[in-house]
Amino acid sequence: MNSTAKTMKRVSATVTLAVGLAAMATTVSGTLAMAQRPSKGEVESTTITLRVYDYAHAGQKGLRAAEGEAARILAEAGVKARWVDCPTKHADVARYPGCAAAGQGNEYTLRLLSGSMAAAQEKSLEALGSAADCGQGACTASVYYDRIQKLAGGDTMPSDVLAGRVMAREVGQLLIGVTYRSRSGIMSPSWTYRQLGMLASSEMSFSPVEASAMRARVAEREREQVAATGSERLDNTH
Repeated sequence: MNSTAKTMKRVSATVTLAVGLAAMATTVSGTLAMAQRPSKGEVESTTITLRVYDYAHAGQKGLRAAEGEAARILAEAGVKARWVDCPTKHADVARYPGCAAAGQGNEYTLRLLSGSMAAAQEKSLEALGSAADCGQGACTASVYYDRIQKLAGGDTMPSDVLAGRVMAREVGQLLIGVTYRSRSGIMSPSWTYRQLGMLASSEMSFSPVEASAMRARVAEREREQVAATGSERLDNTH
């Protein structure tokens, strides 16, 4: 599905649109295996920072609407998203001071790619997004915005809503693990036309176990960062 063997190792299975595709067996990542189903009534939340690079030129209005939809889905899973706009050109760096100062713990990169950029990264024409393995240090999710715009409309949800759901899915893929697949819901390998409709909002959500796995991974990264900071301080004292 990917252009090279190297990309195959780093990029997750993408959101496809095959109708009636048989459910695939669930592949459980290490993070998911460690996660526990939250007890009834339990309320947990954690915060992540998403650096957003709009290479597709979605525009502020469309981008904010998509982020709002993604934030809603992530919040239901107990993950609060802090959105930070970032420049796509070096000449624009000064216009995005928030990006330069974004360093606040759990950070992930979210890129909205143009049609040509998506084609260069992903061979499958049905793919709407992908995620790179955080184990490689990238922690980058990509959303193929031009493809989403072409698919949206008619019986399908508006492009900003669909883009937001793809954003949420790929962030979930980063947190749970790029090898993870679900038989249903937002993390299924294939979204049916029913799921692409506006009335499917209740189906486009993370399961309790997936949500717990996401929060567990965020907490794990926070511990790793604290440990790394402590080690760095000790090194500086010698």
